[in-house]
This record gives sequence, structure tokens and C-alpha cells, in this order.
Amino acid sequence: MRTVFAVAAFAFLPVAALAQPVAPPPIAPPAPAPLPPSQVAPPGVEPPFLRPGKEVSQPLTPVGPAPALVPVELPPLLTVPELKPEPKPEVKPVAAEHPRGPRGPGWSSAELLYWWPMRQPIPPLVSGTRTGLPPLFGDGSTSLLVGGRALDSQPHAGGRFTLGSSLDTAETFGYEVTYLFLGTRTLSERVTDLNGSRVRSFGLPYTNATTSPAEYLTLAQPGTNSSLFVTSAATRVQGWEVNTVANVLDEKCVKINALAGWRYFQVHEGLRLEQTQLRFADMPGVVRTADQFDAHNRFHGGQIGLHADARRGAVFCEMTAKVAFGQNYEVVKNEGMTILQSPVLGGTATRAFGGSGIYVQPSNAGRSANGVFAVVPEGTVKFGFRLGDLGRVYFGYSFIYLSDAVRPGDQIDRTLNPGQVPLMSGTGPVYTADRPARVVNRSDFWAQGLIIGLETRY
Repeated sequence: MRTVFAVAAFAFLPVAALAQPVAPPPIAPPAPAPLPPSQVAPPGVEPPFLRPGKEVSQPLTPVGPAPALVPVELPPLLTVPELKPEPKPEVKPVAAEHPRGPRGPGWSSAELLYWWPMRQPIPPLVSGTRTGLPPLFGDGSTSLLVGGRALDSQPHAGGRFTLGSSLDTAETFGYEVTYLFLGTRTLSERVTDLNGSRVRSFGLPYTNATTSPAEYLTLAQPGTNSSLFVTSAATRVQGWEVNTVANVLDEKCVKINALAGWRYFQVHEGLRLEQTQLRFADMPGVVRTADQFDAHNRFHGGQIGLHADARRGAVFCEMTAKVAFGQNYEVVKNEGMTILQSPVLGGTATRAFGGSGIYVQPSNAGRSANGVFAVVPEGTVKFGFRLGDLGRVYFGYSFIYLSDAVRPGDQIDRTLNPGQVPLMSGTGPVYTADRPARVVNRSDFWAQGLIIGLETRY
């Protein structure tokens, strides 16, 4: 039985083979081109095209139905490497700059002053004639030459300087110190009958203390004597103040500050009367006299005020108003001197009398002092241009007033005792006389003028 199955199997195999289609004979590939000598490997070295790792033939194509397509994620054609941000350098925190306050950390100003002080009052001092006759009261030919009015005033140059600083971090509260001065200036008027002067005769008016009439002390008269009379007036002003400053309003275009502090204000004035007389007839010789009247005012007092600053762009207007209340210490000094020179045999005899001139005699020579209540207001207006936030240039006007003051011309007593005046008696003064008297007359004083300044802030 087994033999039958084996014979049947061998008989079936040829039949199945004949039923299959016959494949065409394979086409022989073309012979490879010979390699160039540079690519022929030497003996014992593997050719580069047979080195492992390189494909030498294509994979076999599978026979049968196509397999199902499975989506495969392909790598991108161009891979861009991820850019990492460069590390930033470490920056340390910086403290914000402190904003500048209304007053600023500090300020200063320098101003040039061109002021006119109040003229000194001077009583009628010298009257004269052109006829050569002695001056007489009620005579139409007698005219007043010096006095009865103030001497011609001229401007005084000076300066005012301010330095201030804030006391708080908000720069709203601080202090400032100010100093001002007017340089001393002396104004003079002179009268003489010499050198072709049109005045031929002149004298000093006075009231006779013994007889009470109004008379003239003749200094120049043709044929008798000649004279040179000089009147000089000097004025000096200075002061300082220390104020605390507080900002009360700080808007975009307007600032207002309040002031409170202490003020010192000083006014020194002097009036000097000098004359030199040449005598030809009675008591011939030379007589020189000098009268000096000094008035000193020193004010101390508390002060309050307001300061307003309005600005628009680079232009600004500043106004300051202050008023001080306190005591004015007033001092009056009177001094005199007379020198008599007369010819004597073999020379000249000279006699000097201290404390005795014409209007100053022992009865009123010396020093008087008094303290009175006074008020010192001051006002200033400025217009100018801002130089950024660090500076300003400006010009303006300023006025200062002293309500109670002594002036030298007010201290002259023209009531004289002829026997006490060496120029009239030819001898020394009489110390028992009570005229002229020591008087202290009070008035007021002011100064005003222009200012040009530069202010800096830092």
C-alpha cells in the first residue's frame, strides 16, 4: 500500500511542474567598465567598493499583493538647531535719582546794586551877595548858597549776596543768609570869594543866644577877609539777614515761599563843615574851623515775608516782600576844632581849641545814644530768563525803608553864644554856656535803585 502512495506522489509532481508558467530567462547585466588605475586596489587591500557597510545590490522586490501603507513620520529635510538666548549680564539695581524739590538742594545769588540813598537834610548854612556888601536878612541881594535843601544825590554802587541750603530731603524747608552793602560816597559843595568867583561876600546864619536876633557870621568881605567854605556829606549802608524758608505752594508755573528770620540794617551818615579864613585887617592871620556831625543807625529785629516766583517757559518774574520789627539804636556824635594862626615877631603863633568849631561847642560836643522802635520794610521785583534748571539772570528794582532814623543835618543847633566861638572872640570857648545845645532830632531813611543779578542752583 505504501508503495502505491509513493508511486502516485512521484507521478503528481511532474504534472504540477508542467502546469506552472515558464519564466523568461534572465538578462545578463552589462560587464562593468574597467576601473582607472588610481582606483585599482593594490594586492592584499580590499577595493573601496567592496568595503563593508556599503550596499552593492538592491533589495528583492516582494511578490504578491502590496502591503498596506502605514504612515511613517519622516524627519524634516532641514533641521534648525534650537537657538538658546545668550545669557544677559547681571545688572545691579540702581537707586532712582532723588527728584529735585521746590527749593532745590542749594542756591546762591550775586547782585550788583545801583541805588540812590535818601538825600541828607541840611539847614540853611551859607548866604552871600555879589555886591561885596555883607549878607543881611531881608536884603534882596542876599541869596542862599548852601543848605535849605539836600545836597545833590548821586547813585551808590554796591552788592547783595545770598547763600542758601535745604534742610530736609523733600527740599521744601531751608535757610538762607544775605549780605548787602553800598559803598561810601562823599558829595561836596564849596563857596569861596577867591579865584574870580562871582560871590564877593558870604557868611553863616545864626541866632545870637544873648540878644536873640538873627545875624550872620561874616566869613568873606572885600578888603577885610577871604574864605573858602566846604560842605561834605557821606553815606554808607550795609546789613545782613538770616531767614528760614518754607515752600507753601508749588505749582507748575507758580511757587510761593514764606520767610521768617532776623535782620540787621545799618546806616552811617556824616556831615562836615570846613572853612579857612584869611584875615587882612582885624586880628590878621589864618583861622581854620571844622564841625563834624555823625549819625549812626543800627537796627535789629525779627522779620517775616513772602517770596513769589511766576514763570512761563524761560521767562520769569519774582517778587519779594519783607518787613522787620525791632529796635533802632541811634548814636549822634558832634566834634569841632578851631586853629588860630597869627603872625608874631620872628614867626607864627598857633593856638588850637579842641571840641570847638562854629556850630559845635563844648555845650553840644560829644556823643548821644538812644534806642527807639522802628520798622524796616523791603520790596524787590525781578524780571529775567532761566538758564535751564541751574541758573537765572535778571534785572529789577529794590526798595528799603527805615521808619525812625537820625540824620546828621538835623542835629545842628544854629543858636550860638558869640563869646563861646573862638572865630568870633579870638579866645577859647566859654564852658559855662548852654548854647548851642545837644539835640537829637529823628527822621526816616530810605534807599532804592536798580539791581542786576545772577542766581545759581545746585
